[in-house]
Amino acid sequence: MQTTTSAADFDNRLSAVESRLSRLEGIVEQIDKRMASLETRMASLETGQRWIVGIQFTTLIALGTLILVKL
Repeated sequence: MQTTTSAADFDNRLSAVESRLSRLEGIVEQIDKRMASLETRMASLETGQRWIVGIQFTTLIALGTLILVKL
């Protein structure tokens, strides 16, 4: 017993696959946009961290200087 696939059935399956593929392409594009946004936000966080470290270092030097002057 051999089953035959009609042309209409094949077209329906092909259409379903194309629909799924286009949906996946849209998902990948959305992920790409979100990743770009995350990269931008991470870069700004790194800049902020440098400022914090600089302020902490400057404060440490200032406190050290005040302690030495007081002695």
